[in-house]
Amino acid sequence: MSPRFTYLNARGATRRLGRTAATAAAVAVAVLGTTLATAPTASALDSRSCTKNITNQWRTVDDLAGAAVRSGPGETYTKRYGLDFGRHFWAVCQATSAAGNTWYFGKDIHDRKGWIVAFKTGKGKY
Repeated sequence: MSPRFTYLNARGATRRLGRTAATAAAVAVAVLGTTLATAPTASALDSRSCTKNITNQWRTVDDLAGAAVRSGPGETYTKRYGLDFGRHFWAVCQATSAAGNTWYFGKDIHDRKGWIVAFKTGKGKY
């Protein structure tokens, strides 16, 4: 092979490598973006995790230790704030956590949204 063909082959290989790298990067961005867009997050504070709509109802914290209001239905989610014994929570839907506990999604009297575990609440008086 003459030096001219060697140069063209090396240059062509460099172009192919560049196109391959660019294609791989584009695919990685597309896959990662899709994964991030569809992956559930432990900090998502909304009712997307609800599995059952319930009649809007007031729940009252009946555990003397109070109850944590979390960002999702389960102990693994971030605690947003606490509700003391006797405080009220407006529940709109429910879900079951991985541990098998029922959780209510709703808001307190200050319009702070979150999830509260059912066994620390009782039927409200409103």
